[in-house]
Amino acid sequence: MSPRTPPLRSLLALLATAATVSGESAPPGPQDDPKLSDLSLEQLLNIPVASVSGVSKYDQSIRRAPAAVTVFTAADIRDHGWTTLADALRAAPGLHVRSDRFYDFVGTRGFTRARDFNSRTLILIDGHRLDDPIYQQGAIGTDFLLDLDLVERIEIIAGPGSPVYGSNAFYGAINVIPKTGREIAGGQAGLAVGSEPSAKARVTVGDRTARGVDYVVSATQWWSRGEDSFTLPDAWRNADNVVGVPGRLEGSIAEDADDMRHQSAYARVAWRGLSGETGVVRRDKDVLPAVGNVPLDTTSHAIDERAYALLRAGGEISPDSELRARLAVDTYRYEGLFTPAETGFITVGPYAKSLTVSGETSWRRTFADVHSLHLGAEYRENLRQDYGIGLPAQGASYYDVRESSPQISPFAQLDYEIAPALRASIGARHDLHDPGDERVSPRFGLIWDVQADTTLKFLYGESFRAPNVSERHPGVFPPNPALGPETNRAFEVAAEHRLDDVWRIDSHLYHTISRDLIVQNQTTGSYFNADRYITTGVDLGTTAYFPSGVRLRGSVTYQETRDDVTDDIVADAPRTLAKLHASAPLAAPWLRASAEVLYVGDRKDAGDLAGVVRTTGDYVTANFTLRATRIAGRWDLALTIHNVADARWSDPKDKGQITSAPRAATLRATLDF
Repeated sequence: MSPRTPPLRSLLALLATAATVSGESAPPGPQDDPKLSDLSLEQLLNIPVASVSGVSKYDQSIRRAPAAVTVFTAADIRDHGWTTLADALRAAPGLHVRSDRFYDFVGTRGFTRARDFNSRTLILIDGHRLDDPIYQQGAIGTDFLLDLDLVERIEIIAGPGSPVYGSNAFYGAINVIPKTGREIAGGQAGLAVGSEPSAKARVTVGDRTARGVDYVVSATQWWSRGEDSFTLPDAWRNADNVVGVPGRLEGSIAEDADDMRHQSAYARVAWRGLSGETGVVRRDKDVLPAVGNVPLDTTSHAIDERAYALLRAGGEISPDSELRARLAVDTYRYEGLFTPAETGFITVGPYAKSLTVSGETSWRRTFADVHSLHLGAEYRENLRQDYGIGLPAQGASYYDVRESSPQISPFAQLDYEIAPALRASIGARHDLHDPGDERVSPRFGLIWDVQADTTLKFLYGESFRAPNVSERHPGVFPPNPALGPETNRAFEVAAEHRLDDVWRIDSHLYHTISRDLIVQNQTTGSYFNADRYITTGVDLGTTAYFPSGVRLRGSVTYQETRDDVTDDIVADAPRTLAKLHASAPLAAPWLRASAEVLYVGDRKDAGDLAGVVRTTGDYVTANFTLRATRIAGRWDLALTIHNVADARWSDPKDKGQITSAPRAATLRATLDF
């Protein structure tokens, strides 16, 4: 996506025996595996996570959760050398990530849309919404708030999330769970240097005191030069002719135009049922000329800042019920400087600022140890939603929008055991938005343990995305009073089967219908509800956790997303995805090698400035990490080679395509103290 500049789920047999790599596999618990006590600490770390909190806003078994869930752990992150949330999402079944070298975008079960800003996949930190209230952007790249070295697990929840979280959890949600002080148990100093070149430093202190106070404090500084010499595509050189101002986009190489500077901090303290946490990130990113169609002789960059402070309280109020509450304040700031062809090479300074307060309270009770009822309500008020375009040379504004908006959302979920092997989950959320918009989002799940080692899930859900501020008020263009929310309905059948104590296979067959997708009229500049997309797909995969410490994951996805009017495959919608991940100890327990191979099928772009639509071609890329732990008892060393074969593919952006980053190597060292 360009910078923000103006005008712009016999079938049961298949499901039970086929395979998607996912954390949905129920891990062996002590009651399931009598050999568990014989495992070493390193082997225990290889056992997949048993529960998640992001599906229903409370901890529940993955096998019982009314959604398809993939979980990556801290071990996955370390062993594969992932440095951003986008790196982890590339490994998930059914997802693909594209990058315009400025922001990263996740495609969830089918596609991403140009100018999406990840507004249809909700990004959360332990259940707290991070998407801003202006562009509804979910940050997953170097602009993500939390250092991945601080992450305990990532829950990737596929399917409509609005019955739990409301707007923006259109196709799913990604819930990132930070480590506690007890899990850190001391201090850490980390340093990573990359071949771009790049450098990243982190200092973390965390522990749990004798009085039970759990605390974490961490700070990260990160710099990257990016691709020092970027070859500009022909489409860039043709852009100025399209807009009628020829002569500005000249040259073939962009030098030193890909720098990134990141600073972030995170702190948390918890005692008994009380906790407080805060986080902040600031990223200043240079923008390659081909991203914003800007000349070589101008400076283009943008700053993204996000911060939040959160208080939580909760605990049991009786042996079978609990009460929880939270209160949060969030801020967001965006500031850019560009001289794009679309404005006739007039330098513009887009900006956005927001301030949001929110609160939530919920009550949950269990009945007969097998049923539960969860009731709650969330209140959110965007006290400030300002955005616009400044004209630095003139000392004036191209346009300036100032808005505020309240929202209240009660929600409920009933989990009921119909029979010992059959459970139903029924939930809904009622979102009431100012100035009167409202939406009820239901969810239903039927979970059947066909056998002790086989589970089937039949899932249905609805979701929506309310128009964001920039769509409701498109600057100098006329607003559309009739602009309404996008809606989505999804049907899914999921199956999981444990072959033995090592191998698990699972699969998902899904069908989604997305209506009233918001598009911009290229003539008037106004936004309107128009597109209707239909996606049908299947994920097949397997996971294996060997007592030796070897871990394997593999998945294949086939899906189609079509425009219901034209019956055409839509932009950035690969039909095929294939992924293989392997991690094995070479010299247990201190040396481990990990590799991943990713395949993404051919995609269409959304067309260049002249409206010409092209395809990207398919691509294969591989990453390799060699990691040594417990060196001298305190050091963790790792070498990661990204894009081993130096494959160069193209990703669609809002207009045309852009080439991927070249091969790079990163050397990391972490000292425990």
